[in-house]
Amino acid sequence: MRMRRWLWSAGLLAAMSLGAGCAHNEEQQARAHGENVGKAFAEKVRFADQLSLLNQEQIALGKLALQKSRDPEVRAFANELIQNHKKSEDDLQNLAASKAFTLAEVDLSTEGQGIGGAGAEGAVKGMEKGNEKYDKKYDKQVNEYIERRNKLEGLSGHAFDKAFVEQVKKDQKRGEKLVNEGLKEYRNDTSLALLLSRTAPVINSQQQRVETLKGYLGE
Repeated sequence: MRMRRWLWSAGLLAAMSLGAGCAHNEEQQARAHGENVGKAFAEKVRFADQLSLLNQEQIALGKLALQKSRDPEVRAFANELIQNHKKSEDDLQNLAASKAFTLAEVDLSTEGQGIGGAGAEGAVKGMEKGNEKYDKKYDKQVNEYIERRNKLEGLSGHAFDKAFVEQVKKDQKRGEKLVNEGLKEYRNDTSLALLLSRTAPVINSQQQRVETLKGYLGE
């Protein structure tokens, strides 16, 4: 079960740059503007959430590989995967803190797991749009990960090593797509774009390592 603790207020206030107590004849316009800002803010948080989920998945998979694999090359790669994605997650958490929002936290190791004014009202409305749909998507992603992890846990030896590497390959491809989308969508957000520009070569390096390992393990 996932846990979320949104810290919207400060982040929305910074994003909105709206004063409280709009004149009556400006309230409708303020609400519309606030809704757009809230929607954009929520979309950015959800994007960051997806990056965080990828990091958490890769860290958990790396730890599983250290438990299951006895191959020194696979274990070395698992350690790299854990360290790289821990670094990425730390950077992402720092970014989230600087923008006054929190990221979803999940336990992937087991199955159990005030602003005012019309503009602010619109921002909250925009922020909440799509929440239910996104939450369902996120929970589905977590459940799908647990299913994949359970299948991996049922394997051992060479079969596990090959399945682990193949899963990481798929995940890193997903990460590459996510980073590229972010670099395009958030190129004007200096801090997020910088984080993504640092993440891209790491993912590329891991993809190369995966291909080398696939050759090493054989078909």
